[in-house]
Amino acid sequence: MLSSVKFNDHSYWVSVFEPLPHERDELFEKYEVTSDLLDYAIDPYEKARIEIDRDAGITLLIFDVYIPNHEESAPQTAPVGIMLTENNVLTFTNAHTNFVNGLIAEQLKRLQAHGDIDTRYDFILPILYRLSTAYFPPIRRADQQRQKIQNNLRRRTERSAITEFMELETGLVYILTSLQGNVSLLQEFKRRFGYRMSVDQQSDLDDVIIEAQQGLEMAQMTSDVTGRVSDAYSKVLDSNLNQTMKFLTVYSIILSIPPIVSGFYGENVKSLPFANNDFAWQITIIITLIMVAISIWLIFNKRWWR
Repeated sequence: MLSSVKFNDHSYWVSVFEPLPHERDELFEKYEVTSDLLDYAIDPYEKARIEIDRDAGITLLIFDVYIPNHEESAPQTAPVGIMLTENNVLTFTNAHTNFVNGLIAEQLKRLQAHGDIDTRYDFILPILYRLSTAYFPPIRRADQQRQKIQNNLRRRTERSAITEFMELETGLVYILTSLQGNVSLLQEFKRRFGYRMSVDQQSDLDDVIIEAQQGLEMAQMTSDVTGRVSDAYSKVLDSNLNQTMKFLTVYSIILSIPPIVSGFYGENVKSLPFANNDFAWQITIIITLIMVAISIWLIFNKRWWR
């Protein structure tokens, strides 16, 4: 689906949503798009990067955005294509990233309310800024969730926390990878096109880079802390398991004594002490209890329990 909105006298914003074959032809003929860059722009598995076709005068930004309503176990980020042709700005979205078109439409209204949009940079830089700052809330939520899990572990150790930590770390990996790609993209964009921008536009681009870097630092810190807490919790579980195994080992040693004593007397071996005594049964119990008491004393006195 294609839709276009004029944002100055000679430029359009063209929203491209999963284009059909005839719409692809329209992009080639009407909006100066090339086949190779179109394939890059609509590929849902592209990584954040910048692609330039100097012959056609086209710049393609593959920018990773955070998906606010992602499904569980699904990636939390996805690429959006932002293509700058000689006269137009095209954005490429799919079912997961279609919400970006709503953000751009809102941003366009705000920009037009403050006056004319002179160049393409005046149009896309505020959008990149908003998409970069959109990472802040999920990073804060991840840190709050980590704190909640950590506080629960102080009261009670539960194995379900392992799954919660795993989900947190998986989400942060997606966010970290996307932010790293976005920061590299923005820095490369500034290096290649910064000299073409006005002072105000360069300042706006610097603001976008700063916000992206800040998000990256926040995500890195949250990921590091979550990883350290998860490792510490795994060590606590390992320690608990070791204590359980020690208890079972000691318990099995003590429980092995009664079968040993009763086994000797149950084989009808001649000349066993007290075998023919009227109180043989009571005596074997006493012998068993004495040996159990000695075993318990040795285990605790020799600190085998620790």
